[in-house]
Amino acid sequence: MAERLCNMDGKKAAVPDGNDRLSALPDDVLLLILSYLYSREAVQTCVLSPRWRTLWKSALSLVLNSSHSPNFINNMLRSRDQTPLRYCWINAQDSCFLDEYRRDAEHWLRYAISCKVRNLAFHMLVFGALPLSAGALASEHLTRLDLYRIKSESFSLDISSCQSLEELEVDQSVINIGNTGTDFPESLQLLIIKDSKFLPEGIRSSISAPGLVTLELVDCLDWTPFLKSMPSLETAIIRIGHGCLDSSDEHNICGVCGGWLCVQCYGTDDRVLLKSLSDATHLTLLSPSSLIFRREIKWRPMFSKLKTLLLCDWFVTDNFIGLVFFLQHSPVLEMLMLQLSNTSKKIQMSNVYKPKNQFMVSKHLRSVDIKYWEEVGKIEELLNVLASHGVQPELINIESKPYKDCNYYEDYKPMSLKLSL
Repeated sequence: MAERLCNMDGKKAAVPDGNDRLSALPDDVLLLILSYLYSREAVQTCVLSPRWRTLWKSALSLVLNSSHSPNFINNMLRSRDQTPLRYCWINAQDSCFLDEYRRDAEHWLRYAISCKVRNLAFHMLVFGALPLSAGALASEHLTRLDLYRIKSESFSLDISSCQSLEELEVDQSVINIGNTGTDFPESLQLLIIKDSKFLPEGIRSSISAPGLVTLELVDCLDWTPFLKSMPSLETAIIRIGHGCLDSSDEHNICGVCGGWLCVQCYGTDDRVLLKSLSDATHLTLLSPSSLIFRREIKWRPMFSKLKTLLLCDWFVTDNFIGLVFFLQHSPVLEMLMLQLSNTSKKIQMSNVYKPKNQFMVSKHLRSVDIKYWEEVGKIEELLNVLASHGVQPELINIESKPYKDCNYYEDYKPMSLKLSL
């Protein structure tokens, strides 16, 4: 190890006693230090001194990015020992190695799994998604899993064997959840699925995650899957984008039997999306004009724990049917946030709101925040609905913005999985 260091001016400054204090630290401490380096940097420490020559082989993490060629990664993994990994991050983004990434990436994943990795992130940032084979992610040691651009087309993404998995994020991927649905382990507490396509196509399958505490399901394609009972759910963010077949009345094919939309299939009580979200304390439902939300409120689930609610656009359809439903079925609601974007201009409604049922809002309601864009209008009709059900004017905060500053869903704050040692 060098006995002299450089000071702030670039001049060499002598170490007071000439000792290599860093190398004198215990192995456990040195291995922890190595774990915060990219894997190439960790390997390079082998030249520092005999003490460091093989330490990198037992590092607690693998951090691989575009500076690592596939050839380097393969050689490093062959030389490394089987020390259990706390963390593995594979960030494949150099298009020069596209063919090699596709050839070797699953091997790297399986190596990490064989080392009992606890936190695993794989990001395929080059063109296209990485096809995975069945069983590639099976592990009883995984606690966090972050996947970006992967495909499980020919088999169901079954991680039921990951009995320690607590957090899962899947982004811009193709997920086959099977004709009969996917069962996530009871240990799973956080599930984030964004910008992904569900398979099989044209089938509304199901997701079972009984231990889930936090759910984010955003801008997914094809049919929204049925969500089975989630009694521990606290926070849910659901955003239905234009690519989802539940986004509008234009798609009237039944996602269950494949025929024309039918009450017999869709009306089955244990298959309703909102019913599975009814235990949430904090709920965000975003859509320009979501057919699925409007249809499912007719089953009238009670949101007995709901304290915070954010709605955007769809709630004004059918004479504010969505807003009225939540005002009536959220007895402990404390904070209500409403957004009207440019999409709301296309929604027709009556000028005079006449409630079908007289009721008063939750006595716990502390604030109603309304954001709308100047060209949208409808704000008077909205205020009339709130007043009709006992919302006091002093609880209402209104913010308008010029259309050019429109930031659709601006109060939506996406979650992300944070992997750490």
